[in-house]
Amino acid sequence: MKFCVLTADEYREFLKDNPQASFMQTVELSELKKESGSKIHFVGVKENDVIVAGSMILEDKSILNQKQFYAPRGLIVDYHNKELLKFFTQELKKYIKKHGGFILTIDPNVLYRIRTSEGEIMEDDNPNDEAVNNLLSLGYKHYGFNIYLDALQVRWCCRFELDEDYEAKKAKFSKQTRKNINSCIKKGLLVKEGTIDDLQVMAEIFETTSKRRNFFYRSLEYYQRMYKHMKDLMTIYVAYLDPDIYYEHTQGLLDNAKKNYNSVLQKIEKLTAGERLLNQKEEAERQIDKYEKELEKAEQFKKENPDGKAIGCLLSLRSGNEYLTLSSGVLMEYRQFTPKYLMYEHHIKEAYKEGFKYCNFYGITGDFNPENEYYGIYEFKKGFKPNVTEYIGQFELKITPFYDVYKLLKNIKGRIGK
Repeated sequence: MKFCVLTADEYREFLKDNPQASFMQTVELSELKKESGSKIHFVGVKENDVIVAGSMILEDKSILNQKQFYAPRGLIVDYHNKELLKFFTQELKKYIKKHGGFILTIDPNVLYRIRTSEGEIMEDDNPNDEAVNNLLSLGYKHYGFNIYLDALQVRWCCRFELDEDYEAKKAKFSKQTRKNINSCIKKGLLVKEGTIDDLQVMAEIFETTSKRRNFFYRSLEYYQRMYKHMKDLMTIYVAYLDPDIYYEHTQGLLDNAKKNYNSVLQKIEKLTAGERLLNQKEEAERQIDKYEKELEKAEQFKKENPDGKAIGCLLSLRSGNEYLTLSSGVLMEYRQFTPKYLMYEHHIKEAYKEGFKYCNFYGITGDFNPENEYYGIYEFKKGFKPNVTEYIGQFELKITPFYDVYKLLKNIKGRIGK
């Protein structure tokens, strides 16, 4: 075996069809990170001139102007081949030390276990303890089997395998999810693939959504740079509300409400108006009032947005053998139209069309208590009946003694922050 620096083309070829490949390890992402100030390293191990392990590693400045090295969703190596893992680790320590680094952080694209959509451990559960233990035996320190979004990358995701045709898969969606998808169409929602011209509205929608949820968000300039380097990996889905369909649908609901009201009145005229009929009359009146107000909104929307309006966006990425939803957002005032359901359906259909093995809805917290503030995100994704997947998590490798100073300073900062 031989440790070597790889060219970008060599590394790109190595990633092809590799089951651990992720968009975070791509040459395209490295170009984005390079423009943001990171130094890029492509390294690997060759055996008989064949690359058997590799990684894209980012070099950045840390505290006290020291250098830290990070392999996002790397290293890409067989974690069950301890001889190969040991050799790669030993050579990486030498390489990083030579380049002035004090730490290597990794969070491999390797699963620890697969759970049901309810988050329950399966009967045939076989956690990937061997991969974790092999890393620990080589000196890596495990961040832990954490929940919530407190590591560099999410450890919990929702995904399902595209192992049957779409209609069979859709039949497994929850009844409410299927209903919401159909309701989107009836209400006048259309989903289109966006272009570079839609980056601004996407960034604005993501910003308002993130602020509402107290999430981190990216600037328009970041997405412009991302599109520049990663457009072949990206798809932007934009949900538009069609003013004509919205108005006609609401008018239809109002007409039906009036018909129902007249029907109740006829029953009251023919029969003694008991409590049940009077309650039906009151409910019918409430429905008429509700849809009259909604029709006024639809009419105003039609005047202000004759060509329709973008009310939601979804950013999807081609990530190895997965089609992944990176981020999504909906304008608060149009949440009742539930455009995320229709955007996610388009994402799933595209995953089938392009022949991906998995459809990944990306991060959840791993906390399945309905009382947790982010439960709604999981509840939405759960409706598509994915598996909950756990990654093995984040690990750190000490390169020089400064690592101990770094950990001490971080610990002090954490205590002060509390």
